[in-house]
Amino acid sequence: MIKKPTIIITSLGRTGTKFFYELFKEIIPNSTSLHEPDVFNIVQYRGKGELTRQILKQIREAGVYNMIVRKTLGKWSLIKLSDARVRGELSYANAMQQVLSQRRKFVHSQSGDVYAESSTAYYGLIDVLKDVYEHHRVAYIIRDGHKWIQSWMNWGGMHGGIYGKGRIGSIFAHNWPTALEIENDPYKLKWDSMSRFEKLCWAWVRLNEYALGTIQENPNARLFRFENIFRSKDRYQQLADLVQFVTTFPHVDPIATDSLEGWLDRQVHKSVARFPSWEEWSAEHKQQFKTICGPLMEKLGYEFD
Repeated sequence: MIKKPTIIITSLGRTGTKFFYELFKEIIPNSTSLHEPDVFNIVQYRGKGELTRQILKQIREAGVYNMIVRKTLGKWSLIKLSDARVRGELSYANAMQQVLSQRRKFVHSQSGDVYAESSTAYYGLIDVLKDVYEHHRVAYIIRDGHKWIQSWMNWGGMHGGIYGKGRIGSIFAHNWPTALEIENDPYKLKWDSMSRFEKLCWAWVRLNEYALGTIQENPNARLFRFENIFRSKDRYQQLADLVQFVTTFPHVDPIATDSLEGWLDRQVHKSVARFPSWEEWSAEHKQQFKTICGPLMEKLGYEFD
């Protein structure tokens, strides 16, 4: 097992993972904080200078061998393991061994006494982590289905996103699971005729349900709501609760609450508002959303209006 105390922030994206990477980098002393170290996060950057800087930064953080050689061989991508578990293609034991193979040496090679990683890659691996990291905490961030779908529709418009990549992008970039790949999925026969909006509705339900199931199997994992942390009146209290949970380790000093002041006033990875909010959705979109997402929205206590 990996001995170093480890913090994992994970989700289905568009939930502030980069925010948490930057937060932990600043407030946790003697630690390393990384954002998706096995993904080339370059599509959002414009201009050769910034693009080059980001590529070099990611290679420097993860290492040339990992980002070039192992990634080319398919041995440096945790999100592919999460996807394979959702598809029913990867056993618990195999997933555990592969996560250990990808992270054991890497985590221990990082400077500091604590390792923090913010990444969508762990969304389907939360249960497995209890047999990978000896001391760890996992925070899974879920977002209201309305806002998550709106954000991905807008983000996808700029960069492809979930189910929005073109033919070339689909070859080289990560492809999320589809209903076609999951046995007995009720939307399997409808998938090819579904719009991108409907597919995002499906992903919000199917992938979150899988993640929520794995949280129940890991006593060191908790669910947190995006809205509570970033939108509520007591948002700093909610943020402090998450920080306290993920930093509770033996021999690790607690984080002072005043170190969080001002952080929630920052904006990271804001999408361009081209796709409208719920109030302006068409009747067709609202009905599609209620049909696909309704049961999970109600289970989680989210409101439709």
